[in-house]
Amino acid sequence: MARAAARPTRFRKQGCALLAAAALSAAVGCSGEPSRGGPSESGSGSRAERDAGQSDQPSEDPSAGPGKSPRNGPYEVRTQSVQKGDVDGDFGSATVHYPADGSRDYGVIAASPGLGADESMVRPFGELLASHGFVLITFNTKTLQDTPAQRGRQLLRALDYAAERSAAADRADPGRLGVLGHSMGGGGALHAASRNPKIKAAVPLTPYAGKGDWSGVPAATLVIGGSSDEIAPPSDHAEVFYDGLSDAKDKAYLELEGDHFVATPPDGLVSRQMVAWFRYFVGGDAASGEALCPAPREERVVESRDTCPYEQPDE
Repeated sequence: MARAAARPTRFRKQGCALLAAAALSAAVGCSGEPSRGGPSESGSGSRAERDAGQSDQPSEDPSAGPGKSPRNGPYEVRTQSVQKGDVDGDFGSATVHYPADGSRDYGVIAASPGLGADESMVRPFGELLASHGFVLITFNTKTLQDTPAQRGRQLLRALDYAAERSAAADRADPGRLGVLGHSMGGGGALHAASRNPKIKAAVPLTPYAGKGDWSGVPAATLVIGGSSDEIAPPSDHAEVFYDGLSDAKDKAYLELEGDHFVATPPDGLVSRQMVAWFRYFVGGDAASGEALCPAPREERVVESRDTCPYEQPDE
């Protein structure tokens, strides 16, 4: 287990982060799920999580070294814009990101944003993962206040759409699925993984949900938390969720130095671990396991836990 002294890696709009925390707190009832009385779509609270995820600093150089910006993979990426009406209201509008090379099949991954955030919060994962050989659908939820369970159901529907009806359906493998999400979207990823055994891997980022027992999730799960997260403190959420994954033979927990937005947008460390996780467990790339075991020992990794060595992936 690695620990490091606190050293800020990003500057955030603290005022917006406080608004996000207030919006989340106001939206959560006794059940731990947001109530219908949460922030309205037109209210400032509905934008707080999205806005707080924006950095005040200029974008990092994609050619930067470890811990900096993510590196895209070898595949040229195409996109398809999906309107809400195209999916019969199963979720909001969306973008399908997929490799231009149609000579093989690719695993399919769906990504959900969190409370008050729109698709832009998870869109950076689209091109990143598609460039590494996945069909990735990022989407807007039906409403900005949807609960983790509602986001989980929409993740399942988004997977179905991407694999069966999207422009990438001719190269999508519906038997190899993955999910990811930020905040309540991370809780949604766990909900989805507990309901579809074809989901091979899940990556909840600074996740939030009203339950800690995820014993029904068999998928390999990488949980990422932020050490100074005041919206979803890891001691109440990310760590608890990791411990609650009793049926997941393969799992890992990374607590990084940072706040609720430590993994969004992804930097080099987050992107390397996420890409390797999905390539190993969804893509069947055994070589990617070298990036997962042992866990990264970079200074900004405050704590790590895992079940290394992981089982050999299905090829």
